[in-house]
Amino acid sequence: MVTKKIMVSLLLVFLSLATLGAAPNPVVDLQLLASLGYAPATEKISVGMLPNLNLSFKSENKGNVRGEVVLSTASLSSSSTIDDVLQKAYFKAKLPAFRLTAGKTRLSWGDGILFNAGDVIYGSSSTSVSLTQAELRSETSYLVAINYPLGLFSFAEALVLPAKTMSAKDLGFGFRLYTTVGQTKVEGGFLSKADPTRLHTPYVSLQGNIGPDWYLSSSVGFNEQGSIEKETWMISGGLYHLMTLSGDRNLGLRLEFLSRPFGNWSWESQNDSNCALLLYPEVTYSPSNSLTYRFQSIISPLDGSLNVTGGVSWSVFEGFSLSAYLSSGFGDTTDLFNWDGSPSSAANLLFAASWIY
Repeated sequence: MVTKKIMVSLLLVFLSLATLGAAPNPVVDLQLLASLGYAPATEKISVGMLPNLNLSFKSENKGNVRGEVVLSTASLSSSSTIDDVLQKAYFKAKLPAFRLTAGKTRLSWGDGILFNAGDVIYGSSSTSVSLTQAELRSETSYLVAINYPLGLFSFAEALVLPAKTMSAKDLGFGFRLYTTVGQTKVEGGFLSKADPTRLHTPYVSLQGNIGPDWYLSSSVGFNEQGSIEKETWMISGGLYHLMTLSGDRNLGLRLEFLSRPFGNWSWESQNDSNCALLLYPEVTYSPSNSLTYRFQSIISPLDGSLNVTGGVSWSVFEGFSLSAYLSSGFGDTTDLFNWDGSPSSAANLLFAASWIY
């Protein structure tokens, strides 16, 4: 019943936007996912097929006000609400002195596609993520942000996050300053958020180029008494290099790390909340404009476990692509990643067909 109500609401929103002409052309991303999984813990094989639909309504790229609405069925379940379907709904207004952003969207603070200590709004440290996703971190939230330009490559930004409790004392707020020093991007800021107790978290992030692109971020939380919460101190960084080879071939190399200086540095089984060191290597190879091979892994060096994903994507026609991925965890039963500890650590083979029109 709940799912039917959500689908009806989704249809009503779609028809309303189409009638009002909220976007020149809605973009439909239709995916059909077929999976084959094996769970060593139960010795069971599972087979599934799941459609995924994304509807994007984006305003024309002109004028002083722009906006976007994105509806997605990716997280739809029997307990979902309409807010789970509404992935984005925001506008950006360019006013004479500043820029205003309001609605449900994502602000990217710090640097890093998987590990980002500067992402103090959403947190980019969890290993509970599917490496087969096109965008590894895509969480959004309701917010109001004011961006004040300070120069060609500099700005100050203030942020307010409405409280889920609807109480003023639980409001989240923060700011950041973005500028360049020579050839290095320098970004620093602060976020105060009640989740559930209030934590004040400053951060700093740097980015530059030494041949490969490099980036480095760090953040640490303070409680309301002003004492440092040591377990919240995180440092992340990475290197990325895209090599252009002969014959329109490309090779992309990326290596990211996440460290918790006050985490568990013992050579023993780790857990996601206090693992002291994590690595994320990624290799992509495109022998042509239509074909891409990808290898990704999350490695926990202190217990010798890892999660590995390898796949291939083929752009068959314009807007239509086929892909296949094989992923599995490797490690002992109590390690952060493992082969036979739980059904979620099963080997999975995923086939996907995507059509964007």
